[in-house]
Amino acid sequence: MSGPVLAGTIWLGIFAVLVVAEIISVGLTSIWFAISALLSSVVAYFGANIYVQLTVFIVFSILFLLILRPYTMKKINGKTEATNAESFIGKTYVTIADVDNDKDMGQVKVGDIEWTVYSEDGSFIPKGTKVKVTKLEGNKLVVIKA
Repeated sequence: MSGPVLAGTIWLGIFAVLVVAEIISVGLTSIWFAISALLSSVVAYFGANIYVQLTVFIVFSILFLLILRPYTMKKINGKTEATNAESFIGKTYVTIADVDNDKDMGQVKVGDIEWTVYSEDGSFIPKGTKVKVTKLEGNKLVVIKA
């Protein structure tokens, strides 16, 4: 094997190892190094010296990690499923107990289930008042007067 072919083959071996590492980890990190190793393999086959090969590997690895990984992660993780409780956000309910954040009390009834609620602005909300759910914090609903 000549020098460029050997160097290119070594880079292909590194590429293969990194692809396997990505398959095992599924962290979307090793793949960018793998693609950089593939690019280094190409420049090696064209006869570039080891310094050019390493520069290609390092520069493209950094670029891919800084630019493509965040974009790809955002696309992959951007779609989240709402839980049943998150479906309450924006809906209006009637309080079945006074809402008083200072006393850690307040409830609404959703179907057959009583939910603990807190006033978003900390204001007192009397029993029987219509409230709108603005967000979910743990297992408690945060509300404002409707």
